Amino acid sequence: MTAEPTPVTTDPRAALPSAFVATTSTRRVDVTGADRLRYLDDVTSQALGELGTGKTAGSLFLDTHGAPQAMFDVAALADRVALLAPDEEVASTLVDVLGQRTFLLDATFTATDDRVLVLRGAGAQAVAEAANLATRPGTVRPAGTELVVLGRDDGELDVVGPADAVAAMRQTLIEAGARAGDEADLTAWRVAAGVPAWGREVVAPHLPEEAGLLPTHVHLSKGCYPGQEAIARMWMLGRPRRRLAIVWAVAGRLHDGWGSGDGRKATTVTTAAPDGRLALAYVPSGTALGARVEGEDGVDVEVVALVGDDPAPPGHDPATTRRRDQRPA
Repeated sequence: MTAEPTPVTTDPRAALPSAFVATTSTRRVDVTGADRLRYLDDVTSQALGELGTGKTAGSLFLDTHGAPQAMFDVAALADRVALLAPDEEVASTLVDVLGQRTFLLDATFTATDDRVLVLRGAGAQAVAEAANLATRPGTVRPAGTELVVLGRDDGELDVVGPADAVAAMRQTLIEAGARAGDEADLTAWRVAAGVPAWGREVVAPHLPEEAGLLPTHVHLSKGCYPGQEAIARMWMLGRPRRRLAIVWAVAGRLHDGWGSGDGRKATTVTTAAPDGRLALAYVPSGTALGARVEGEDGVDVEVVALVGDDPAPPGHDPATTRRRDQRPA
């Protein structure tokens, strides 16, 4: 009889890879014009109208049913707003769709050739400090004349700029203690950190609350925008049919597409870490931490974290009782 593997940890972030740098498929779109933040506030899920210079936020462009059409980061610079789209297709959506609906507002969308380098993983803070790039989470600042740096949690960074300047910064970060990373490192980091990705976890038919995006990409009290009604209806009157979770393989190894059950009882892996031990998976609504799921192929999983599990995301009114919170008389 084969012994069960020892659990990685009750905290999946302990499985983060060591600090690494990697180039990404992220593309930058600049929005200029006096109404740039007002327009973005009107058409996206985030409260951006008063986003101050030097601040960052995540946001979504949704259809009328609340399904994400684009996911991106927003960085407010002195004379423009930089939108960081996960790939070329999303960048095109921002330029060709949002950029063509500005009507009488002064907002112009322009795709750039800038590239994005990321510093991720355990020990990122020490590397950032050694390279003199440490930046507070949720802020953006210049680095020299060509680069801007976005601060993430735990000392992690995004470095944005022309390809040659980004390549030079990559070498600087390696000399400061990071290692050269690749797609496998990015996947391992994303799974352990519980970060949903466009085209993997952020994909139809999953709505923002199901994907754990309310704390980072949505503001619940902002005014009308496409898809707001669907988000508000689920938050106030319903509950997600499924939730994004980090799961651990109690026995066996996981792979992309692994599943168990069907319908509303289904558990489906969207992204497995390269070693198959941790994965991001959609699980049935109401699944508790520590819950076990038995797979028909001999792979059993345990839920170790729920992504975006915040009872009071931005804009939530604590004085309002949601239907799901009501107790029977």
